[in-house]
Amino acid sequence: MTKKSTIVFLTGIMTLFSFVASAQVKENQIPEMSLIDALEQGLLQMKISGSYDPRIFEEVIDKDGVHFGKCMAIILKSNVDSLILLRLDGGTQLIPTDNAVQTMIVTHKAIFPLYPNSTYATRFYAMCGEIEDHPPTIETIFKIGELADSGLVKIANYLDHSFTQNMIGQHAVWAYTDQAEFDQLKKYGADSISIESTKAILNSLNLLTKLNTEISEVSSIDEESEQIRINKYVLFLGSGLLFILTVTTIILLIRKRKEIAV
Repeated sequence: MTKKSTIVFLTGIMTLFSFVASAQVKENQIPEMSLIDALEQGLLQMKISGSYDPRIFEEVIDKDGVHFGKCMAIILKSNVDSLILLRLDGGTQLIPTDNAVQTMIVTHKAIFPLYPNSTYATRFYAMCGEIEDHPPTIETIFKIGELADSGLVKIANYLDHSFTQNMIGQHAVWAYTDQAEFDQLKKYGADSISIESTKAILNSLNLLTKLNTEISEVSSIDEESEQIRINKYVLFLGSGLLFILTVTTIILLIRKRKEIAV
């Protein structure tokens, strides 16, 4: 067997081993499913509530409680003898049993481990979807609802990917769900600087509200100009690379001919 044939043979063997190993890893992966599906199949028992306990002092809270950040708590009790990962998607609505409490919007895709025959508790990120209602507390029980409308899901996913789990993100949600304006958001900590960041979120998602209608048009123009600048840069860069490649090719051809002539 030649050296080249040996290399090809060994490469094929390594590829085969890699394929088999990948298949085994995939087979042994921990299964993942939506939390809703797991509940419907009776794989667990669940309790969702607010995480804020008014009896306990916390340094960073609004005057009435906590309605963004890790403001929701979940307890999962497994009914199965194997480990499962449970998914709760961003943009999912959490519906309170008390109508005076805010509907909450999940703002970070959560993966919860359901340990075999065990109970697990943790907190997760969400934001208020109704500015006038009360924030959640540990006394408020919630059930999982459907995904919110497409605009609110876009906001939730943006806040997730940019990790804007703060007042600025919450104000973007309220600007969309309640058409909240600057004067109303001032009551919840907004100022002239923070409100511009909130508007930027809405503009980047092309969601018009009472808060950002005028600025949105300017933003669209700026984005188009920026895209034109980027396209010009790509064109110049591509032309430069093509020129360098052409010159290099010509030089190599000349050298090759000289070697042949010699």
